[in-house]
Amino acid sequence: MATPQHFAASFARTLDLFRDPGAKEEQKTQFRTLAGMLKVEGVTIAAQDGKLLVNDTAVDGDTLLQRLEFHSVKEIAIPPDPPLGEMFELLRALAAQPGEEDIASRLRASGATRVSVRMQTFVFGTPLAPSPSSPPPPSPRANPGPDASAAPSVARDADDIPDIVRESTAQSSGFSPAAAATRSTGDLVEQLKDNPGGPHVGDVLAVLGRQLEAAMKTKHTTQVLTIVAGIVRAEQQVSDASRRRQYSIALKRMFSKALLEAIANVADHPMDREDALLVLRRAGEDGVEVLLDLLVAAPTIDERRGIFMALTGMKEGTDQLVHMLGHRQWFVVRNVAELAGELGLEVAVPALAQQLEHDDERVRKAVALALAKIGSSSAAEPLRRALRDKSAEVRMQAALGVGGRKSNALAMPLVVAMEEEEDEAVVRELILALGRIGSTAAVQALIKFAQPGGRLFGRKPAALRATAVEALRLAATPAAVGTLEGLTDDGDKQVRNAAQSALADLKRK
Repeated sequence: MATPQHFAASFARTLDLFRDPGAKEEQKTQFRTLAGMLKVEGVTIAAQDGKLLVNDTAVDGDTLLQRLEFHSVKEIAIPPDPPLGEMFELLRALAAQPGEEDIASRLRASGATRVSVRMQTFVFGTPLAPSPSSPPPPSPRANPGPDASAAPSVARDADDIPDIVRESTAQSSGFSPAAAATRSTGDLVEQLKDNPGGPHVGDVLAVLGRQLEAAMKTKHTTQVLTIVAGIVRAEQQVSDASRRRQYSIALKRMFSKALLEAIANVADHPMDREDALLVLRRAGEDGVEVLLDLLVAAPTIDERRGIFMALTGMKEGTDQLVHMLGHRQWFVVRNVAELAGELGLEVAVPALAQQLEHDDERVRKAVALALAKIGSSSAAEPLRRALRDKSAEVRMQAALGVGGRKSNALAMPLVVAMEEEEDEAVVRELILALGRIGSTAAVQALIKFAQPGGRLFGRKPAALRATAVEALRLAATPAAVGTLEGLTDDGDKQVRNAAQSALADLKRK
């Protein structure tokens, strides 16, 4: 067999892989290696007085020692050529969080008869003296049967209580998982913050994991967020690869869909937004997926707006968002289209354009608005199609969404649409959209429309000319101001008053 030190390192490595859900292949390989080391000779692994012993030889192995202490394991006895099923169950139990059943009980319940575990019995106060007639305890190494897994008597283990149980956390130079379990979430998170690469990070993370499970069961979302955000921030400070792996394993276990949904639900709260987005970003596409699921189910625009705010801070998941524009349910397409517009997501333009033929007018309205908000040159052609939609409401949304200098490419489609539009309310919004664009082409079109007549547009109603005056005020370029000055003595009173009011307003700014 290998040396005790070599075996301890191999056992610890195998256990580490059993704690990583994403390392299945490495886990199998390492497990076979460990089984091969046990083929001829058995082994005992013990935690005694703060030391790790393999076959009664003290070895280095802080991580393994801490794991045994965390589960209150005193000794593990493994016979030569042990059943692989029992070894697997042992490693799986050690890798898991402590539960209601200790590891010895769990092994017995699984039917293990050869691999055995003795548990520590913690005694507080004066222990009972051992009976003189009591026979010496059987050696688990010599007799690894089922009886060896039974917990030892109170008297027999009284002298074996580790120092870390007798000493306070502040005074001990070691680390006690049992003591850590009694500390508050805030204290443990602060410990990670102060020493994110410390030697006991794994056990602190394990205790926080148990606190997280309890907080999830009781729906204490604030505590949940404090734990996970604290771990993510501590992880960001660590450069050592092995330490980062510990954080990664812990976070993988924590990032359940239920947890991410709980955090996503508070992502739009001002006090929680920063921490929630930090966690959801760390969760990557899983975080985006949860937010998108909530977006799909959000019944009101206010709720959708809150999710929009959360997703605005995300960089991952764009492909998922674009893909959802092809969803079979109309309200999903509408919600996602609204989000694409809010985010100015130019990569979504082709998928948005495909939905301009959607049967549901509500979808087409959302798509038209999104294209207008994106406002890029690639959005110009599909927006032109939206401005010819059979529904005046769809055409209205296309006009309402346009705004700002970024929409320069949309000026000419709007001008063409004004020539063809028969609904006066839509024409009015198209005129105002040109004013918000304020480009040279947009202002020239407005100047022509503000005049009493012209070859391009013909005779216009005074109310629409007054709207053009308002659009020139929005543009506020030198050419627009010059035109407004010329319209202050226009023959139409409504236009004249509008021009005078616009100039007075510009002077106040």
